[in-house]
Amino acid sequence: MLPEEDARVGALTLKSYDAYGRIEGPYREHLADPRRRLARCTDLLVAEVDSEVVGTVTFVLPGDGEWEGRRIPAGDASFRMLAVDPRAEGLGVGRALVAACIERARGHGARRIVITTMAWMDRAQRMYARLGFQRRPDLDVRFPSGTGYVLTYDLVPDAGSAFPAAGEVPTEPPWYEDVWSLDRT
Repeated sequence: MLPEEDARVGALTLKSYDAYGRIEGPYREHLADPRRRLARCTDLLVAEVDSEVVGTVTFVLPGDGEWEGRRIPAGDASFRMLAVDPRAEGLGVGRALVAACIERARGHGARRIVITTMAWMDRAQRMYARLGFQRRPDLDVRFPSGTGYVLTYDLVPDAGSAFPAAGEVPTEPPWYEDVWSLDRT
């Protein structure tokens, strides 16, 4: 990502999220600041169509500042803040960004990708399901903006043997701060 793309990537991220729901509070400011994320992730990717930025995603590995803080990871790679300009939806931008994250995860020797998507992100959930992601309701968490669904994608056939098996699904997902160790410095 080039420095001159910062404002566009931040605005695009907010526009993408706001098309389907709304994130408020300090996390909204975080979404709007790709330069801060860039310093805390393995890769921050952008997608372009006709030289215009139309999508972005933050690829992370455990230990990155942008790793979501799961104490016992269900995977050893992740991506966050996938955003596609609503005007570019249906062009394969989201699928291409996910494919790039899968490729990077494999390149780092990861066995599984774990992500969180908000319950109100129906379109994203349909795309992830078509790509082979599986929901892990035993790992779901609650955020100020709603419930976060946890999804996994196995990169190798024996990925299941390397991570905790699915557990009991709680009646209500726990509050994210109660189950994740967060370091947002």
